[in-house]
Amino acid sequence: MNGDATSGDGRVSGLPRRWALRRGTVGMMLQEQKLQDWLARLAETEGYAAHPLMTEFRALADEHLKLMRQLTKIAKISDRIQTDTRQMAQALHAASQTDPLTELPNRRHMVDRLEAELCRVGRSGGGFALIMLDIDHFKEVNDAFGHAAGDHVLVEAAGLLRRNLRGHDLCARWGGEEFLILLPDTDQVQAETVAEKLRGLIAHHSITHQGRGIGVTLSLGVAAYRPGRTADDCIQAADDALYIAKRAGRNRWATAA
Repeated sequence: MNGDATSGDGRVSGLPRRWALRRGTVGMMLQEQKLQDWLARLAETEGYAAHPLMTEFRALADEHLKLMRQLTKIAKISDRIQTDTRQMAQALHAASQTDPLTELPNRRHMVDRLEAELCRVGRSGGGFALIMLDIDHFKEVNDAFGHAAGDHVLVEAAGLLRRNLRGHDLCARWGGEEFLILLPDTDQVQAETVAEKLRGLIAHHSITHQGRGIGVTLSLGVAAYRPGRTADDCIQAADDALYIAKRAGRNRWATAA
């Protein structure tokens, strides 16, 4: 097998295909230069310059150079297409994992991360906690101030939550006015402390939209991981705790039994 063989995984000579394409483009340009240099040397050599076949040889060389230039252009275009395709795929993947309004991770991203966290705990031990939270009386905000104001409240709340969590925590928009927070390496007591911190931050945060103040509060449900629970079990436990907080009067956190 020669050095330019392509394997099944799209690699050429041990390099990813995109690098092989770039190397191939440079290689064709170098070959073109070598051929031009060779023709120049032949033209300067007395024995070859006057040879009867030299004119035909130059015509063939010119045709070859033209084909080489076309191949070089094709290789460059292919390289650009692969780069654009890769960037587009990355952008689409990011969009599929992100809530467009708040720019927080979305439900799909959270489920993937939660499954990964369950695998980590299964391998290494430890635990984590979830906080399901909901903006209280959000429909009343929309009714009183309009949906644009409601969107503004969601964006403000999302930013406040994100800025007040650890770097390895994950806050996702779960749907509507609900958010779900994953706290790795966190027990029940620690998660309750985080829940109270976030509740107080939102309750005392001044949100202004078009010169009008909007006050909102949170209800939060806290659930620490218990061995044997699935991702759905963990989410349901946090959701059950959230509804306990709502039934108890809102603007508070609760834990599930």
